[in-house]
Amino acid sequence: MAPSNDSSTGSPLASIALVVLAAGRSTRMGSPKPLLPLEGRPLLEHLLAASLVREFREVVVVLGHDAAAVLPVVDRCGCRHVVNPDPDRGRTSSVQVGLEALGGAVSAVFVQPVDCPLVLPETYLALAGAIGTTGAVDVAIPQYRGHSGHPPLLSAALVPRVLAAGPDEPLRTLLEAPGVRRELVDVDDPGVLVNVDRPEDLPPLAELYRARH
Repeated sequence: MAPSNDSSTGSPLASIALVVLAAGRSTRMGSPKPLLPLEGRPLLEHLLAASLVREFREVVVVLGHDAAAVLPVVDRCGCRHVVNPDPDRGRTSSVQVGLEALGGAVSAVFVQPVDCPLVLPETYLALAGAIGTTGAVDVAIPQYRGHSGHPPLLSAALVPRVLAAGPDEPLRTLLEAPGVRRELVDVDDPGVLVNVDRPEDLPPLAELYRARH
């Protein structure tokens, strides 16, 4: 399948893919995370803002549990989806399904959890700059005030290692393995630390959104 976006825009993100993880059970939240309302729109729709999505070479949303309910949001945002047939195997299985679904050659891939929907465009650009084109960095990770967050940006060279891993092997373990060249990138973006797991996590998220808008 051909890439979904035009890579001739000149944007630093034009050769990079975005894989969005939206396949989990959302057990602790009690309802599907992608559909949680934030200022009148689902979290997934905030993440897939048109102004950001069109910058990437390709965007793939990995669905699993509640796929039928979430799919209309993906379609409304003009993005492509793929379904993990067994997301309970582990989150890395969803990463692998997303990577395997990419339709063309890319220089790097963001792995973006749906429960971290307010990452600034400037953060994506900073990570893209850290990876660059020299092959000196395997993964770039955003860091806010000394705390690392999401999304990691994997170089194309690292993708085969992730695909070869066990589906239940934590991605963090893979990214911290010996020989993996990591770079922590300082960003002025508290959104990289958002982790919406429980209902009590929603008010701080809404507060961050309102502070920006």
